[in-house]
Amino acid sequence: MSSVPDSVVGETARIYRSFAHYQARGVSPIYEDWANGIADDPMLLDRLANRPADKRQPNLLFAAARHLGCTAVSNADLRSWLISHWDSVTAVMLSHATQTNEASRCATLLPVLTQIPGPLALIEVGASAGLCLYPDRYSYDYCTDAGTVRVDSPGGPSSVVLPCTISGAPVPNSVPEVEWGGWP
Repeated sequence: MSSVPDSVVGETARIYRSFAHYQARGVSPIYEDWANGIADDPMLLDRLANRPADKRQPNLLFAAARHLGCTAVSNADLRSWLISHWDSVTAVMLSHATQTNEASRCATLLPVLTQIPGPLALIEVGASAGLCLYPDRYSYDYCTDAGTVRVDSPGGPSSVVLPCTISGAPVPNSVPEVEWGGWP
């Protein structure tokens, strides 16, 4: 019998379903499968719900599993692996945190940034390690209902291509010039 309130277990399931749908779908079929599987697994949800809220995150669980050598390719394989390695996984999850340095955020910012007369000066106030200070150094693939639209950096195609599905907003046709980027 679990000592965790049903609301915490339910919220944990919602977090894993949300991760599967909004972060892993179309990007990582394995993580999508894993997250959906955990969201439907009462035993694993109960175990996760016993952890502090910031230690229940799907990306932290999956990173801990990978860090410890998990090579599971299906949710069933992951479940079995997690059960047999739960103490080690818990130790890694409790002693580590996720790092949210995500250059892909630039793809969601670009449609707005292109509407600002440039050149731009950007200030980093978040925890992206400055990766979002240089939207002019990446190429972008915007997936729309009509197909994929490529937008390249002013210097030409970048080896870093950030994919983004876009609807309801115009696809930018250029990348703004960034004159300066830094931290406060």
